[in-house]
Amino acid sequence: MKILHLEYEKYPQESIDILESKHDIIAFDCNSQEELYSHLESNFYDVIFTRLGLNLDKRCIELQLGKIKYIVSPTTGLNHIDVDFATEKSISVVSLSGEFEFLNQIRSTAEHTWGLLLILIRHLREATQITLLNGWSRSNFMSDELSSKTLGIIGYGRLGQIISRYGVAFNMEVKVFDKDISKINDLPTGVEFYNLDDILKSSDYIILLINFTKDNIRFIGKNEFMKMKEGAYFINTARGELIDEDALISSLYSGKIKGAALDVLAGDSTWGSTVQGQNHLIDYAKSNNNLLITPHMGGYGINSITQTRKFIVQKFLNIN
Repeated sequence: MKILHLEYEKYPQESIDILESKHDIIAFDCNSQEELYSHLESNFYDVIFTRLGLNLDKRCIELQLGKIKYIVSPTTGLNHIDVDFATEKSISVVSLSGEFEFLNQIRSTAEHTWGLLLILIRHLREATQITLLNGWSRSNFMSDELSSKTLGIIGYGRLGQIISRYGVAFNMEVKVFDKDISKINDLPTGVEFYNLDDILKSSDYIILLINFTKDNIRFIGKNEFMKMKEGAYFINTARGELIDEDALISSLYSGKIKGAALDVLAGDSTWGSTVQGQNHLIDYAKSNNNLLITPHMGGYGINSITQTRKFIVQKFLNIN
């Protein structure tokens, strides 16, 4: 089969070699959505290996109808692919979604999430900047601490379970919520299940880790932020579309939320190497130290990238 590979350089050479021994691969260094459209108008493929930063939307799929059979993405989230339209046209979407046994070995996003929390509450960004200017005053950097505080985890899937263990290790009271009640059977020592309202009202630190679905868009909005404990911290490393970003900014301005850290913004899964359009959260973060934003890099650990790409290639080969 003829494969368009949009992330060729990020895959281990051994995986590329296996693919090339069985299929015809065209590596395309695509820098924009318009460039992708243009390429797909005159080139046709059985398979597209895609990546975050490019949107395999209805238009892309329509350009390849009659030829394309598979879309492959080494991600769990799929909001950069029009899955509904692909399914309607009998195109298989091959991803990491549901691969729980394998994903339990992948820790990069969990580590990044915990790192954001520590950087935020310890004022490490500002402290580093001051030191680089030869400052040595610590008086403005009195930090909050995690020990004996309450950690609320919204979404008790793979990442939620890993983060809950981090919380226990830091001597925190860990509360978890998930829509899927089966996930909260046999909770480990130090972790307890609470309903969403209880977590919002009682947690000092809230981490959002639910899956992206159409039903979960703006899952955390104005009402949820209003219910949060005064002075709570909020972390989101799932998907930007899961929160009402304007409501978050309002909560930060008012002091209702003491600080927030985000690895994701609404729409960022289809961005390339630059932010698309004006973003109010980034504008706020430029002049306020209580908001940290990183560029959807949680999963970008060396081991995680290597292992997920190896796995997705093998998964694709197993069905061909």
